[in-house]
Amino acid sequence: MTEKTKMILLPAISVCIILISGFCTTVVIRKHSTHKAVRRLNAGYKVLNAIKTYFVPGKNVMLAGHPVEERGLYKVDLVLDNVTQSFYLTKDGAFLIFPSAVVDLAKLKNMPKEAPEVKREEIPKTDRPVVELFVMSLCPYGSRAEKVIMPVVKPFTDKIDFKIKFIVNVNGSSINDVASLHGLDEVKEDARQAAIMKYYPDKFASYVNKINESSCVISCGAVKLEDYWKETAAKLKMDVKKIEKFAYGQEGLSLLKENGADSEKYNASASPTFIVNGVKSDAIYKDAKAIEKAICSAFIEAPSMCPKEESGS
Repeated sequence: MTEKTKMILLPAISVCIILISGFCTTVVIRKHSTHKAVRRLNAGYKVLNAIKTYFVPGKNVMLAGHPVEERGLYKVDLVLDNVTQSFYLTKDGAFLIFPSAVVDLAKLKNMPKEAPEVKREEIPKTDRPVVELFVMSLCPYGSRAEKVIMPVVKPFTDKIDFKIKFIVNVNGSSINDVASLHGLDEVKEDARQAAIMKYYPDKFASYVNKINESSCVISCGAVKLEDYWKETAAKLKMDVKKIEKFAYGQEGLSLLKENGADSEKYNASASPTFIVNGVKSDAIYKDAKAIEKAICSAFIEAPSMCPKEESGS
C-alpha cells in the first residue's frame, strides 16, 4: 500500500462513515467448519463495499481483476484514485486486513455513524424529464431497483423519457467482446433484458422479478441461467428466438455500446445508479416515494399523478 493510500484509509478507520444504501455487493456464503466462508468473487464485492462504505465514501473505487487466494486469505485488488492496492479478507469474511491494522467488519456496523458529505446538485426542470436507471442485470441490488422503479414510472407513461441502461464496456464487434462485472453471463442477460424492454415492455417487470427471485441459485451455480431465462420467457409468452436475435446481434451490441458510453458519461459504476435530467439522485437507495418525488421535482409543471406539495406549517 502506498503512503498516499495509507493517508486516505488508515485515519478513516476511526471515523466510520456509512453510505446511504447498497449497490452491487451481494455476498454468497457457504458453510466452512464453524464459520461461513465467502466465495472468491463475492469476497471482492465485500471488500469493495467495506472500503466504499466506511473508509472513502463518495470516491470512485473499483475492483482490479478477480480476487485470488493467497496464504489462506482472499487477496482483493482495488483501484483508488488511479492507484491499485491490495487488501486481504479472512476466509470467513469477518476480518479486513490492512498492513498495520485488522478490522472486524461486524463491529463497523455498530460504531457511531454520520452522514457522508455528498455534493448534491439540484435536478433541473424540463417539460419531459429524462429518467435513467443504470444497473448490472445479475446484481441483486440492480434487480431490486428495477423491481421498485417499474410501478413508479408506469403512471407517467409518455410524460417522461424512461430507460433502464446497463453498466458495460464494449471492446469489440460481438457480444463476447463486452465486459461486465459479473462476466459474460451478465452481458448476455443485459442484452436480453434490453430486447425484452424493446419488444415486451409490459412483461419486463414480471420477467425481472422472476430472475431476481432466483438470483441466489443462479449465482451459486444451482441452475443454469441459459436454461432459466428461456423457461421464464416462455412462461410469459415471449418469443425466445426473437429476443436472442436482437440480444446477440448487432442491434443489441450497438445498444450496449451506447449504454456503456452513457455510464462513463455519468460515472455510473455502482449498480444501481439513478439519473434524473442528467443529475445523480440517491432516491433509488430509499423507497418508491423518494423515487416518485425525484421524478416529480424534474417537471416544470408537475402532472396530476404527482402528489401535491404540502404548504408550510
